[in-house]
Amino acid sequence: MKKRFACLLALSTLSLMLACTGNSQKSSLQNSVTTSSENVTTSSQETTSSSSSSSKSKNSSVFIKDNELATASGIVVIFNAKGARIEKIYWGEKQIAKDGFTVGRCANRIAKGKFTLNGVQYTLDTNNNGNHLHGGDGGGMNSWQGPFANATWTKKEQTANTIEYTLHSNDGDHGYPGNLDVSVKYTLHEDGELAIEYHAKADQDTIFNPTNHLFMSLNGNNSNANHKLEIRADNYTPLDSRQIPTGAISPVAGTDYDYTTERAFDTSKSYDDNYVLNGRGYRKVATLTGTVTNIKVDVWTDRAGLQLYKNGNTDICLETQMFPDMINHPEFADYGSIVLNSNKSFYSQTSYCFSKVA
Repeated sequence: MKKRFACLLALSTLSLMLACTGNSQKSSLQNSVTTSSENVTTSSQETTSSSSSSSKSKNSSVFIKDNELATASGIVVIFNAKGARIEKIYWGEKQIAKDGFTVGRCANRIAKGKFTLNGVQYTLDTNNNGNHLHGGDGGGMNSWQGPFANATWTKKEQTANTIEYTLHSNDGDHGYPGNLDVSVKYTLHEDGELAIEYHAKADQDTIFNPTNHLFMSLNGNNSNANHKLEIRADNYTPLDSRQIPTGAISPVAGTDYDYTTERAFDTSKSYDDNYVLNGRGYRKVATLTGTVTNIKVDVWTDRAGLQLYKNGNTDICLETQMFPDMINHPEFADYGSIVLNSNKSFYSQTSYCFSKVA
C-alpha cells in the first residue's frame, strides 16, 4: 500500500506541475511528446532520429524526449518501436539494463510446437530444438527473440511519464489462431517504478502469454557478478532434456534454485528455469541488488511464474510470465491459464521498481 501510495503521490505531483505551466507552454509540451495516428513511428531508424527533439516543463527538472522517459532522480529509460522494447536504462552515468524486448504471442517453449484448443490441434513454428520458442521464428540475427520482438510497433501515444505501443497480429500468424490486437504501455514513476501494462483482445479463442525480456546488470558493467538475489518462490518446474516442463512442481529447498532467502547470485551456473511464485494477485516476487552500486530492483507482477535466465557472465533476466508449455499441462491448471477467449480482454501488469539501498 505504501508503494502504491507513493506512486500515486508522485503522479499527482507531476500532474500539478504540468497544470501550473502556462497554456502555450502546455500546448507545446503536448505537441512534442504525442504521436498522432497520422504521424506514427514506422521504423527503428525513425525512432532513433526523432529522439533528438525534446522539451522541458517550466516547473520540472525532467526533460521529455521522444521515446524516452526520465525522473528527476536521474533514471532515464530509452525505448524503441522495434519490439516495443526498453532499449536502455540509465541511472546517472551507469547503464543498468538493456534490450527489454516484448515477447509474444507466447513466451518460453511449447513442446513440439503443438497444442489443442477447443478440440482443434494447432501447429506452430518449431524454432528451438524442435520446440516453439517466444512466439516463433522472428527472422534476422535475433530470430530467437520471436516475431513481436522483431516487429516495428506503432507508437500510439507518449505523455510526460508514459509511452504506449500497439501491434496487430493476423489470424494464423506463426500458426496461432485469431486476429490479435495487443498494446504495451510503459509508465515511469518518480519513485523509480517502471510499470509495464499489457492489453490484448482476439476475435477467436487463442493462447497468449507475453513477457518482457529485460537484461539487467545493476553494477553497470554487463556482468552478473556481485549481485544478490531473492525470489519468493518455494517451488519450480523441473525440465526434461528438451527444456520442457515434466509436469512436476518441485521444492527449491536444497537445490541451486533456492533463492527464497536473499543470497549472492550463483555466477557459476547458467539458468533458464521457471519459478512457481508464491501468492496470487499483484505482489512483490523478487529482488535483485547490485552490491557495487547498491542499486536494487524489486519485481512486482500478477503472473504465476518467473523465468530466471542467465547464460555465462552476462546480464540477468527476471521474466514474469505464465509457465512454459502450460497449454499442454492440465496439472498446471491451479496456477492459471494462457487461453484468451474471444469475448474477453487480456490485462496484466509487471513493474520493475529501481531504488538505492540505504
